[in-house]
Amino acid sequence: MWTRKELKEKGKLCFKRNYWKCVLVALIISFIAGGSGGFSGGTSSISNYNRYKMDTASKTETVETIEDENDITEEDKDKSSDSESDVFKLNIDTENPEDISEQIDQNLEKMDPADKTAMMVSFFIVFLVVFLVIFAIVFVFSAFIINPIMVGCNRFFFKNLDEPANFTNIVHAFDHNYMNTVKTMFCKDIFTMLWTMLFIIPGIIKSYEYRMIPYILADNPEMDRKEVFKLSKELMTGNKWKAFVLDLSFIGWEILSVLTCGILTIFYVNPYILSTNAALYEKLRYGVEAE
Repeated sequence: MWTRKELKEKGKLCFKRNYWKCVLVALIISFIAGGSGGFSGGTSSISNYNRYKMDTASKTETVETIEDENDITEEDKDKSSDSESDVFKLNIDTENPEDISEQIDQNLEKMDPADKTAMMVSFFIVFLVVFLVIFAIVFVFSAFIINPIMVGCNRFFFKNLDEPANFTNIVHAFDHNYMNTVKTMFCKDIFTMLWTMLFIIPGIIKSYEYRMIPYILADNPEMDRKEVFKLSKELMTGNKWKAFVLDLSFIGWEILSVLTCGILTIFYVNPYILSTNAALYEKLRYGVEAE
């Protein structure tokens, strides 16, 4: 059995013993795991047919009409007016952005509903393609770079429980069964995402069930993926709610962090929490043997 008090006391003690290194490693985790990213994409694919007209006030030549204007049929006039209304005209010479916005609104009002629909569909398709490409790049980068670093940072805090840990632990996963770490963490992310998409509550429960996976990989990088998932499930059986309450116990520190504009988070709260979580893994994994 374990209590929040003993875990937090050990986490605080070990964190303060190796203060500046813990602060730096916690800051690395914040950057790679807590950063916000926005996906936005937008392209403009509007065809402009610029029609150059001669200024009637500066005519230098007289154009003689061969046919009388009466020969122009009403059908030709209708076609001419339709072609002019279909043109998306935009004067970008103005320096006022509001004028450009008004021009766009006016042109959109003149467009045929079918053309509007086609344009919106084109925008949506382009946006979706750009979004998926960026998402794929970020996901691959996360799987092959960020996740192994996360495992290494967890190893740092786990090793720091017994003695001051070194920064070399951060890159430990790259030198020890790297592809197994990539594969296991990738599956963890996918399973968590799928459970969350299915239902929010099961997603949260599964995230606590998988909570020990990074620590298990950091401690035993040679362990097979199925064994890692099985061991994490066993360690968290009966401990999910207690781990959730442990997380809630830091809410007071989180509020103080907001009041200090995040300064307290960097220099105290994050290292404190990460060190406590490492102590939780140690207790669940080796607590029985230690007793």
